[in-house]
Amino acid sequence: MKRIGITSILAALLLLIFGCDREEPQCIKNVRIATVLPLNFKPDIKYNNREIVLSNQNVTYTCCTNEAGVVEIPNIIPDVYTINTCWELTGAQYKELLDEPISLEDRAKVLVKGTLPNTPIYSSEDLSIVLEGLVLKDLVISKIYYSGTKDNLNRSYSSDQFVEVFNNSDEIVYIDGKYIALTESRNPAVFLAIDNPEYIHARQICKFPGSGTDFPVYPGQSIVIAARSARNHTLSAANSVDLSNADFEVKDYDGMGNPDVLSLPMYSTSTSTKYFNLLTGGPNGVFLFETDQDVLSWPEVNIPGSSSSERFRQVPVGTVIDGIEVLKNEAVSGSNMGLKRLQNFIDVGFVCISASTGFVNESVERKVCRLGNNRVYLQDTNNSSEDFVVINGPTPRDYQNPNLLNLEQ
Repeated sequence: MKRIGITSILAALLLLIFGCDREEPQCIKNVRIATVLPLNFKPDIKYNNREIVLSNQNVTYTCCTNEAGVVEIPNIIPDVYTINTCWELTGAQYKELLDEPISLEDRAKVLVKGTLPNTPIYSSEDLSIVLEGLVLKDLVISKIYYSGTKDNLNRSYSSDQFVEVFNNSDEIVYIDGKYIALTESRNPAVFLAIDNPEYIHARQICKFPGSGTDFPVYPGQSIVIAARSARNHTLSAANSVDLSNADFEVKDYDGMGNPDVLSLPMYSTSTSTKYFNLLTGGPNGVFLFETDQDVLSWPEVNIPGSSSSERFRQVPVGTVIDGIEVLKNEAVSGSNMGLKRLQNFIDVGFVCISASTGFVNESVERKVCRLGNNRVYLQDTNNSSEDFVVINGPTPRDYQNPNLLNLEQ
């Protein structure tokens, strides 16, 4: 064991003077902690020479794994401990460890981490800690408000829809040239993820303007995209949202709308619709992607067996930055995981609002997992069922809602 520190005033003084030696009866001897790497790792990879920290409010041990990925602790004070470990890798390094290739940017940050909370150690025993690989993306979709609401005359109102994209990293990220898209949303579903492992079939794609460094998204900040109209919707619907300060409005360069808000024109669409056509009840799979290829050269396909003019662009899954599966919440049966359009490695879960038809003033929003550096960090486990909550009464750029807080301990 490599002991870097033992904290707490009283315990530290006693242990520094006397230590946990063979004559110290209160010390537990020969505790072993084995590490279990994710199943997709190559079998010869070991979690060796990595720190494992055991801590509670009284004492902290920092240990190091051996060549087999095991920590062997000769002496430890009996108590209840939280056991943590974390290994930070680049996307390129992470892919080298895996048994099968995955789609991941080389510059991405990946954490291989594991936690055993509130673990009692009162006797010599063997423990194991299961590790998982967590990809930390720069840009994440943080809010999707698609339900619409009721206006001041109690009529259905959906012009106030928006999507928000958040910079979850500690560096400036430029949105220039990236794409935001909607998946196919037919009922019944046509291009299911399980049947299409290599492509997402997009019904609408918008491309952000800029030549590379024109539109920065600062760490801990976001951009707001008005799906239809970048105006103050509270004038028409008191419980709606003010989008007059949105960063982008989905419209043609010469289209109608707010002249003070930048245009985000439709780049590829399966219909003649000029706005980002979020359905008030869903489904609305939304995803970000990035590529140097000519998107318009990618194949467009019809619905199998249909003579409809509606065509869907095939977006390679390897280009995806982030994606959120939004399903319809059917009145009787609820949401059906079998209708997912996004592959599990993009989003293993799904989100939905409470109603099947919408107009309930609800958005789906990403949880806050950490505070620091005068900002928030958002939860991102590639599982929107865990990462998102439904918020009644959304507010663009606001992450102070108590229902969003899921802070790490």
